[in-house]
Amino acid sequence: MKKEEIEHLFGDHGTPCVSIIVPAHHISNDRRTDPRTLFNAAVVAKEMLNKNYGGATFLADVNKKIDDAVEQEDYIHTVNGIGIYVSPSVSQTVQFSIPVKEKVIIGHSFDSRDLLCELDSLHEYLVLAMSRKYIRLYKGTGAHLEEIKDGAFPFIYEETFEYSRPSLASSFGENTLKGGEIDKSELIEIRMQEFIRHADAACAKYLTGSLPLIISGDAKALSDYMEVTKHSGKVTGKVPGSYFDAGKQLAQLACQVFEDKKQENKKQLIARAREFVGKRLIAEGMEEVQRAALDGLGLNLLVEKDFVHTAQALKGGFEISDNGNAADLIIRSVMAKQGEVTFMEPGSLKEFNGIALMLRYNDR
Repeated sequence: MKKEEIEHLFGDHGTPCVSIIVPAHHISNDRRTDPRTLFNAAVVAKEMLNKNYGGATFLADVNKKIDDAVEQEDYIHTVNGIGIYVSPSVSQTVQFSIPVKEKVIIGHSFDSRDLLCELDSLHEYLVLAMSRKYIRLYKGTGAHLEEIKDGAFPFIYEETFEYSRPSLASSFGENTLKGGEIDKSELIEIRMQEFIRHADAACAKYLTGSLPLIISGDAKALSDYMEVTKHSGKVTGKVPGSYFDAGKQLAQLACQVFEDKKQENKKQLIARAREFVGKRLIAEGMEEVQRAALDGLGLNLLVEKDFVHTAQALKGGFEISDNGNAADLIIRSVMAKQGEVTFMEPGSLKEFNGIALMLRYNDR
């Protein structure tokens, strides 16, 4: 799923916008339940549509789009969730890489929580994977890695870097010992650092903008890289070990680097929110937050990912709403005013009643 496809869904404000989200499974035995779960969610959505929009000219078309999406779903390649988004002008399916819960939301815009979380998971980065024989560069998007093979990469440790015993007349510049030869292991290390240095220089054209870099290799390779690199400010994290034949595993470990950083940032945000309480620069709970957001005061919105306002209900395991997700209006209002939105773990904002908005200033 490309970012542009998800972002396109934020622009649709037709009536009605139907969001159907269900979890999916990796294991084939568990996966057999996915079609039934999606079918049941579609039935709930159509019942809500028929109840609220019976007789509308668009109803038959929207119902057909839902049926077609369910029928055409590829359950073999699902990851963690399935999302069907339908309106009179849109019909799109999203394969979620993040865990999701069952929900059916109908409103004037599509439910944005899972879409925003999915966008957040689709971070782009580079991975430089090093060994004693190869240095490979990967472009990463979320949990997917694609090796760059463009003539510059991969770097191969060829005979020009291999050790050969020097004669007394040979010269190796400043590294040559007077009256003798450099120790073999020392020479190998010198040449290995040069190998890494060349690869680091070749990375320059890929490390554009704010694109982060993750480095992978054994402890010596990681240490050598940090000694010679000109891109230390780009290094976001390290993955110890060699994973040349396990691209998926390397991608998962690289993603974990970002996940660990995100969790640490969330802890810092909660600590900051507590400081804002003392400064009277925070709105807490649904009513306060909604009022402040609509007034354009929002600096950073913190909301539990599975936040359900009391105006919404749970039916048959589904989160149900035929008036749109109550938190969505707040989310969109904050984003429209260039504020930030951070989704927190369930229960982490209990002291703020599940939702809090740090304010630019207090005019209340």
